[in-house]
Amino acid sequence: MTTDRFGHPLDRRIGYAWGEVLSDHDDEARRMLTGRALIRDRVTRLGERSVYNLTGLIRAFPVDAEDLRHLDSQLAFYAKWSTEADDLAIKHMGGDAGRHAAVICNRVSSSMLAVMLAFDVRGKTVLSLIPGGRSHPSVGKAAELCGGTFVERTGLPAWREALSGDRKVGLVVITPITPQKFHLPQAEVRRAIELSKARGFPVFLDDAHMASRMAFFDEPPALALGDADLAVWSLDKHVDGPRAAAVAGAREVIERVRARAFEYGLEAQFGHWVAALRAMERFDLGHVRQVALLARPLLDRLRPIFGERAYLAGPGAAVSGEDLLGWALERRRLTGTAVTPNEAASAASFVMLRNHGLVTIPVIGMPGAAATFRLMVYPDGPRLGLDGYVRAVEDGLAALVEAVAEPARIKSLIFEGLTV
Repeated sequence: MTTDRFGHPLDRRIGYAWGEVLSDHDDEARRMLTGRALIRDRVTRLGERSVYNLTGLIRAFPVDAEDLRHLDSQLAFYAKWSTEADDLAIKHMGGDAGRHAAVICNRVSSSMLAVMLAFDVRGKTVLSLIPGGRSHPSVGKAAELCGGTFVERTGLPAWREALSGDRKVGLVVITPITPQKFHLPQAEVRRAIELSKARGFPVFLDDAHMASRMAFFDEPPALALGDADLAVWSLDKHVDGPRAAAVAGAREVIERVRARAFEYGLEAQFGHWVAALRAMERFDLGHVRQVALLARPLLDRLRPIFGERAYLAGPGAAVSGEDLLGWALERRRLTGTAVTPNEAASAASFVMLRNHGLVTIPVIGMPGAAATFRLMVYPDGPRLGLDGYVRAVEDGLAALVEAVAEPARIKSLIFEGLTV
C-alpha cells in the first residue's frame, strides 16, 4: 500500500500519512510539547488529580534517598553497584542466569540501534513479523540506519512465505504486541521462533509491552516464549519505571549488544540504571492485572459508539486512526478530507485533555507514535471510571466531527491555547 484509504500518501518509515497540520516529525514534537504544557497548566489550575494517565506509560524515576549518596560520582556508583539490574532483568524476562546476560539501555529505541549494530545487518534483510498495525518505527529505522533492508509481514502465513524466500536474512524481529496493541498469541510466536531457528536465522523479540502481555493475556515472559536469541522489555510500559529498556538474551549476543551500547552512548546512565533497578524490584504484575480488568467493560461501553471499529487493545480499547476518520466523515456525509488519520486522532485526544484531563498517547507520544485513538486503563482508568471515559470520548468526537473537513480547525483543536 502506498496510500491510506482516503488517498493520503503513506510514509513507509512510520506507516501513516502526513497532513497539512502534522506534516513531519517536527510538528509531532510540537504536538507533544503542547500536550505537556496543557498538562502543566491544568494541574496548576485544578490540582494533580485533575489529570488521568491513560497511556500505560509511567516514566517515573524511583530512586531512594539513600541511593543519592552513591550517585555523587562514578566511583561511588562503581563501589555500590555491579550487575544487580542486569541480573533482575534476566529473572523478570524468564531467562537463565547460567546462559543469559542483560544490559540496560536508555530507551527501547536506543536498544534497537545497539541490536542492529551488534548483528551487523549491513546488506542483509531484517524480517519483521507483526500481528497487525506495524512494528515500532525504531525497528525499521534502526535496521536501515545500520545498512539493512527492512521487510515487514503481517500474520504468520505471509511472514512464513517471506522467510522461505531467497533473502539474506540477518535478523528476524518478532513483535508480540504492536504499538497499536494488536497481539500475536504465544503459540504463533513460538512457531515463528522455531521456523527462524530452523533456517539458522537469529531471533529478536521486540517485547516492549511484556508487562501488559503477561498481565492481560496470562502469557510467560519474553525468554520463556521460545528459544529467541534476545528480547527487549520496556521499563516504562505498565511498569512504574523510567524510560529505559532491559535487553536480555544469550550471553555472547548480549556481550556484543553491550559493547555497541557503550561505544555509541546508548546505555543507561548511572541514575537511570538505578531507577531501572528500583522499578524492577517493585514491579507488581498482580496490580497491573487487576487494573487491566477494566479493559473489556471499557470496550463494551465504546462499541455502541464505534461498533466493530473499536477493538480490545490489550489492557485498553482503541480505534485505528483510519477508522476514526472514516467514522467522523460518515457523520458529516463526506467521502474525503485533507485531514489525515493522525490529525483526527490527535484532535479528538486534545479535546479530551483540555475539557476532561485525559492524557492519552496522541497527546504526549513521541514523534512516530502510532496514529491510533487509544484509551488504556493503566494506571488511572479505575479513578476516571467508565462514565468518565464515555463523557470525554463523546466530547472529543463531537469536536472532531465539526472540524473534520477543515485542517485549520483541526490545527486549532490541537494547538490552540498554549504555545511552545
